Amino acid sequence: MSALDTAELAAILNPPQLKAVTAPDGPLLVFAGAGSGKTRVLTYRIAHLIQSGRAFPDQILAVTFTNKAAREMRSRIEELVGPGQAPPWMGTFHSICGRILRRDGHLIGINRSYVIYDEADRLAAVKRAMQSLRLDEKKFPPQAVAGRISHAKNELLGPAEFAAQAEDYFSEVVGRVYEPYDKVLRSADALDFDDMLLLTARLFREDASALQKWQNRFRHILVDEYQDTNKVQYVLIQLLAEQHRNLCVVGDDDQSIYSFRGADVRNILSFERDFPEATIVKLEQNYRSTQHILDAAHAVIKGVPDRAEKQLWTEAGAGEKVFLGQVYDEQEEALAVVSEVGRLLHQEEMALNDIAVLYRTNAQSRALEEVMVRQNVPYKLVGGVRFYERREIKDALAYLRLIFNPADVVAFRRIVNLPRRKIGDKTISVIEAAAASRGVAVGEVIREPSTIAGIGSAGAAALAEFRDIIDGLRADLVEKPLQELIGEMLVRSGIQRMVDDGSDEGAERWQNLLEFKGLASEYAGMLGPEALAQFLEDTALVSDVDSLDESKPGLTLITLHMVKGLEFPVVFMVGMEEGLLPHLRAIEEPGGIDEERRLCYVGMTRAMRRLYLFHAFRRHLFGVANLNMPSRFLSELPEAILHRPAGSTRLRGGSGRGSLLDAVSRQPPARAEPLVQRYSAGQRVSHKSFGSGIVVKSTMTRSDEELIVRFDGVGIKILSASIAPLELA
Repeated sequence: MSALDTAELAAILNPPQLKAVTAPDGPLLVFAGAGSGKTRVLTYRIAHLIQSGRAFPDQILAVTFTNKAAREMRSRIEELVGPGQAPPWMGTFHSICGRILRRDGHLIGINRSYVIYDEADRLAAVKRAMQSLRLDEKKFPPQAVAGRISHAKNELLGPAEFAAQAEDYFSEVVGRVYEPYDKVLRSADALDFDDMLLLTARLFREDASALQKWQNRFRHILVDEYQDTNKVQYVLIQLLAEQHRNLCVVGDDDQSIYSFRGADVRNILSFERDFPEATIVKLEQNYRSTQHILDAAHAVIKGVPDRAEKQLWTEAGAGEKVFLGQVYDEQEEALAVVSEVGRLLHQEEMALNDIAVLYRTNAQSRALEEVMVRQNVPYKLVGGVRFYERREIKDALAYLRLIFNPADVVAFRRIVNLPRRKIGDKTISVIEAAAASRGVAVGEVIREPSTIAGIGSAGAAALAEFRDIIDGLRADLVEKPLQELIGEMLVRSGIQRMVDDGSDEGAERWQNLLEFKGLASEYAGMLGPEALAQFLEDTALVSDVDSLDESKPGLTLITLHMVKGLEFPVVFMVGMEEGLLPHLRAIEEPGGIDEERRLCYVGMTRAMRRLYLFHAFRRHLFGVANLNMPSRFLSELPEAILHRPAGSTRLRGGSGRGSLLDAVSRQPPARAEPLVQRYSAGQRVSHKSFGSGIVVKSTMTRSDEELIVRFDGVGIKILSASIAPLELA
């Protein structure tokens, strides 16, 4: 393809895009709002640099945040400049650093044939280091230790520097583990993912000739999603760009949502301080969404202080108003979504692939998935496995299945050594063979494990311990409600101890198990064995249909953190409540609300034609039913851009103003059996997680007894008496 002159580019690009593409050498900051064409700008700028003779392709470094984005950009550039030339260096920070270390890592002692440890390998190496120090994994969960070491490396801290900065006992312990962990990696000629960036920065800092070589190589550097860079990535770019200062960064501080991974929005906001001579371009024309959607997003994001001021606009017109729906609980929320999806499919000729449902936490997908299965709505779950296919949920189900049916050999094989009881595959095979030869269930064989030929005393003792757990739970099934039985199972089996290991991942897996336990409240009116039979049947139905072919059309279910970079004609955002969006943890952290605003903004700006926002009055989540205030973000939306269904009331928001009931337009569904008020104001109660507290108020609704309790340690909580594990103190 022949070179495009400025006039031809002007016919393709809008004025700010053209300014960014044709900007002269030197630092360039492009604030690219959502849907404003940043990929087009990056692609055309690289092509323009090549076609104008300002750089050869291999003198250009383009850093993206996914390899997929790099492949797509490389393909577009080839279309513009033609094949046959050496391509620019393009890829993620990790892939670029990997190429550099393969060539020059030996200068700081890195073997060119190094291997890369994945997360499982890294965890195993951490455990080896901890074992060498005789540290108790129960007191210091290896995953939490690994996470802290990862954070240290992203902050450019080696073992000695981290140990010197330790401010608490856990950090001191991590500092002791860090050095032997590094030795484990080095002895294996291995790098973890964080090492790839840390050691490249070390190479540049310690070997001036290597730094000069790569500075000369990359005369033009372009970085996408600059707002998501962390400290080590920031330093790498600063070092590489130091000589020529031809650094183009593209990003949007309004879409910085990964601080939990170490991303620092200050990197993009301080670009002008780092490069006072920088050219600044703002891309504010949006090519994705309607104006009503953009106005809703701006109403939320403008509450972030110290942001780069910008406001998206579009030539696409106002479009449909933003739908604001109020529902009773998560079941009604899911039904409302599915009902509107059906209308969109049949009346507006939408396709399932045009529609996405966005939520803050993975556990929220459960109610949506169940309703979609019952209504035969195909769906695709992005960013995680389906609720009933998650490992911890399948483990819990396997225990329940074996309690219910001693002949369930699949469940037995899954959990007999979970958590680990030193019962290996060989022992399991011996048990299964013995059951087959005797013609009995595996649950019967292990009643007398010492009589099974081929099993030693240690194996027999471990099997006896497992047998006693299952037998005890099976006896409890007759006497205890299903929800209580599941709680006992999670503790006595060791699943809680295994899953809730102090890491962020462990906390989320434990929350999924609490959500699973909360489901059993729906079977409270049945006897134990009957309730378990129905529960297992219902969950099996969901699991069977979950083997949906991902290549077929389906509605997309995805978390807000995973959706960035995607777009859909129709977007539903559910769970717009205080404690979910913004999330409870964020409310309590400095700067947390600002990031939640950005997360909400990202979700809203994924919508092209229609945006639906839902909040529930009452939500079962993590095993507890809570009464919820609408998200404070909803109260900030301009009334003129909203469509409320008939009977809705104006929101007061989550600031604590007004009555909670003002946010709900109707009463909960009637309940057949009468309710008995069990608690009264002033009573002292105890909760397994929250500790001791005093009942402030008890309110009888049509379906439950709602309690407001002031706990001594955690403050006010709103609970459901039918689900909350409360006892009179």
